[in-house]
Amino acid sequence: MPSRRTSVADPASGNIDRIPVASDGLTRRGTGDLKHLPGPPGHWLWGNSRDFLPNPGRYIRDLRRRHGNCFTVGVLRNRRHVILAGPAANRLVLLDTEDNFSSRRGWEVVDAYFPGFVLLRDFADHREHRRMMTPLFKPAALQRYLAEMDPIVAESVRTWPEVVDIYPAMKRLNLTVALRVFGGFEPGAADEALYRDLAAVLDNVLAPPGMRRWRGLRARDRLRRMLRAELAGRRRGTGTDLFTRLAVQTDESGRHLRDGDVVDHMLGLLFGAHDTTTSALTTMCMRLAEDPVWQRRLREECRAVEGDCGETLDYESLPRLPLTDAYFRETLRQYSPLQMVPRRSVREFRFEGHRIPANARILLFPQATHCDPEFFPDPERFDPLRFVDRPPPEPFAFIPFGRGSHMCLGMHFAAMEVKAVLYRLLLARELRLAAGDRPTLNYVPIVRPARPVRLQLRPL
Repeated sequence: MPSRRTSVADPASGNIDRIPVASDGLTRRGTGDLKHLPGPPGHWLWGNSRDFLPNPGRYIRDLRRRHGNCFTVGVLRNRRHVILAGPAANRLVLLDTEDNFSSRRGWEVVDAYFPGFVLLRDFADHREHRRMMTPLFKPAALQRYLAEMDPIVAESVRTWPEVVDIYPAMKRLNLTVALRVFGGFEPGAADEALYRDLAAVLDNVLAPPGMRRWRGLRARDRLRRMLRAELAGRRRGTGTDLFTRLAVQTDESGRHLRDGDVVDHMLGLLFGAHDTTTSALTTMCMRLAEDPVWQRRLREECRAVEGDCGETLDYESLPRLPLTDAYFRETLRQYSPLQMVPRRSVREFRFEGHRIPANARILLFPQATHCDPEFFPDPERFDPLRFVDRPPPEPFAFIPFGRGSHMCLGMHFAAMEVKAVLYRLLLARELRLAAGDRPTLNYVPIVRPARPVRLQLRPL
């Protein structure tokens, strides 16, 4: 049966559906017009996936040396994607001064789960929602969040066993922080149900059609019903958690966000606050377990802060952890949690002499510049000192949180949480790899251990 086509609107209105779409919401033309672009030929069924998926960043860096900053690769079903690389490409797509790159269409798989989340809105609509949400991540709000977060982190680290599988432990800790600080949910019987459903969404959000995706969507529906049931009380509330503040937030004309928008933003924030931070913290702990020199340096920095702070880590003390911050940034440079930043072009454009059609699937790769020796000398060497009192020479060469219109709203929250967790962990425990463990990483859909990584956490 032929797909039904819908009408389209001007992208300046915030809706980029000026490309013909079918009844399932997916575009049906434009992506075949890429044969004039360079790139490796792919298998008729799986494209370049066998080379691409084990370590996309490394594969793209190799292709960039051969093809330059614009080429195509074929992923599943040999669906061609346009790879744009280098700071100029990052600037073009992420700044998006002409409203030409749709985030919603780029993240079409995630869109099924969080269709109204600010990350998945475009252009004028995105800017309006972003303005309303920005106050939720200002320094005064972050200060309150840290005060709520620190005792949760301290208690979790205190109760971890001496040998722990670090990825699920970090995942559980970050979900607990998200539910308490973002959601304002108190511990109780409902907490486990919330945790299970949120974990089911996070584990299956990028799954292809099938049983896993069905489980994720069922869990999403339960979460949406629960958040809607909570919303009326939050509208009348005075709590400091992000859910309550989002429910009572108004725009310049005094209007609240619609119920559906609040729910979608909350689900998206719980998703965004969890996965990438878990990835970064896990990778940092794995590296520190193998690097006693840097572990000692960071612990000494934390002890100096503890001497002044006492039992509570306060927001004003975070700038006194510059080595911890540099270690975090160097981890993001070498192991960007999200290896790909997807977009879809609204109209034809040109880049470095290449014509790229409307509706092309665009991928940016942070690792393409994070490991470029022009910007980061000796890029394979893990060296946090490169971030101490030295900003990147080119702002669009270092994009772990994106830049421009869709820069991560929660980037300062994530950095704060990472410092809080490492602060408590390094003050309480010494990290070592359990005997026989040799960590390896999966890079898709997010950087994480390929198999369980057990850390010995010896009490200090």
